[in-house]
Amino acid sequence: MAFRGGTQNVPVTNEMIKRLNENTRRIRSLEELNRLLENKNDSMEERSLENREEVRERFEEIEKNLKDLNIRLMKIENENQKLRKSLEKAVTKPELEELKNFIDLINPIKMEFITKEEVKKMIREFR
Repeated sequence: MAFRGGTQNVPVTNEMIKRLNENTRRIRSLEELNRLLENKNDSMEERSLENREEVRERFEEIEKNLKDLNIRLMKIENENQKLRKSLEKAVTKPELEELKNFIDLINPIKMEFITKEEVKKMIREFR
């Protein structure tokens, strides 16, 4: 390729400069886009870490609540067993009726007693 006059190379040089400027602009645009994407990625990572920490805290709270519920349930079961034992020792209705009838039978207020004088009088009359 021989060098010809400067006027013929001017359009080629201008085209090369134009293309170089366009490529530089594209590179800057891509660099800007890359920077924006990196910022978004960093932001998403931060949010992800924050969310992960929040989820971990919630799980710890749920776990604590479950432990508390288990303790309360065990206490309720123990109380339930105590109540059952107490009920087994309690008097049943038929037993209570029987006891009431026995008390009525020996109740001095309802019983009719006679005095010594009345007994002597009855003995005299019987003779």
